[in-house]
Amino acid sequence: MPNYSFFRSTGRYGQPSLSLSWATRLRIAKGIARGLAYLHECSPRKFVHGNIKPSNILLDNEFQPYISDFGLNRLIEITGNNPSTGGLIEKWDVYSFGVVLLELLTGKSSELSSAAASTSAEALNLVRWAKKGSEDENPLTDMVDPLLLKEVHAKKEVLSVFHLALACTDEDPEIRPRMKTVSETLEKVRP
Repeated sequence: MPNYSFFRSTGRYGQPSLSLSWATRLRIAKGIARGLAYLHECSPRKFVHGNIKPSNILLDNEFQPYISDFGLNRLIEITGNNPSTGGLIEKWDVYSFGVVLLELLTGKSSELSSAAASTSAEALNLVRWAKKGSEDENPLTDMVDPLLLKEVHAKKEVLSVFHLALACTDEDPEIRPRMKTVSETLEKVRP
């Protein structure tokens, strides 16, 4: 049974409270991606989550992720009161997953700003920071959690996942990959 949230494992204000290895972070990312891909592609009604964020990802003692807080969005879909189309909301899940990936890679939290700021604005700040760093061709060492870079074998894999996170958070929802594609891409990345 899951016993704590992913956000708790990354700590408050973007400071890691646990030293998560690359293999552990990748396991978490792959598990979340598989879960979202299942919701989007394989579940009988092709649900979307609509609220992916670290505090809605529970981890067990072995860091196996479990997606929580799924009920409200399902209720909206079942009652038919959802004004958005399913495809666009799926792309919001992809965007939100990209933010979670950035948090896993950078060690920074999108929930680190002042209490007055909205969560979506905070996530946007993390995404903007990552995109600007990528456009400016900042070295990976300036953008990724230094704990990850101590694992010499992981640098190439970390970079490929960083680019995947940027693709997931593209401004144009139509350009963002499907969760199935994201999951398949992550499965190919070595721990």
